[in-house]
Amino acid sequence: MSSFGFIIIFTNEHSIRLIMKYIKITFLFILSILSSSLVLEAQSDSATSNKSYFKFSGTYLSNFIYNGRQDSITTPYITPSLGYYNKSGFYVIGSLSYLSSAKEKRLDLFSIDIGYDFSISKKLMGSVYANKSAYNQSSTAIQSDVKGSIGAYFNYDFNFLEFNTTTDITFANKTDIGVNMGLLHTFSFGEKLNSFTLTPSVSANWSTLHFYEGYTNRKLSRLAIFLNPSSVSTTTVNNSKMTLMDYEISIPLNYEYKNLGFFINPTVALPQNPIYTTTTTVNKQPNGTSITIANNSTPKSETTLSNSFFVELGFYIKF
Repeated sequence: MSSFGFIIIFTNEHSIRLIMKYIKITFLFILSILSSSLVLEAQSDSATSNKSYFKFSGTYLSNFIYNGRQDSITTPYITPSLGYYNKSGFYVIGSLSYLSSAKEKRLDLFSIDIGYDFSISKKLMGSVYANKSAYNQSSTAIQSDVKGSIGAYFNYDFNFLEFNTTTDITFANKTDIGVNMGLLHTFSFGEKLNSFTLTPSVSANWSTLHFYEGYTNRKLSRLAIFLNPSSVSTTTVNNSKMTLMDYEISIPLNYEYKNLGFFINPTVALPQNPIYTTTTTVNKQPNGTSITIANNSTPKSETTLSNSFFVELGFYIKF
């Protein structure tokens, strides 16, 4: 079965419910075994892994795209970050993202990530992590309403192919659940301290849609201040349940020489399933009454979905 065929079997509503049930059971099972297995793995890894190190990186992202969606204004980011990686598997990363579009330039995002990488076996690896994000009040990024997240990642190596899955819980005005599943294969060239790696991958993203409501309402609240302060508008997603959001195809290329590395990651996002929205506006009248109007506010970008291309490139140094 092809990789796309493997992914598409999960797209009907019944299968999505099964995925959610599976995720809940798996997540609880993982939590129950982590307390016993992770301590042993961390102790074992500490004796064989490399030394702890710091890592400074700088990246350029041509456009911020989340689940196949983007703002009407291109959102390119320049992001310096500094991370500490302990040989036990623990890590912490701090980053700042600077918006570098032609129309707007500002510090748009501050983010802190902490996590723990571990190995369950030679073929099964994983990570648990948490994120705290702080977006600029003027940010138009599609994920700008999100305040933070927690999640878990697992990767199984079948030798000829690797399968990975990620489950994220994101926190904003409402909580979202996101699931990513992907297939990849890594090609390595060169020696250990002077090598290239090429990792073609295909993945699919599912998510509930509260993040889109938050993003849209942030934009509406800013417009209301200038256009009509006496009106209040609220946008709701007609179906906010777990939805297949997009497929993504990427071909990351990485070059590493000793402690210095360079990378480029071109990606094509193929959005699926339009997000239909309704905006309800309450207009206050001079006599104290109010008029409520509900309109179909689904943007053209959703009614006519189109593929997106973006690229991330950068460098890093370990010390």
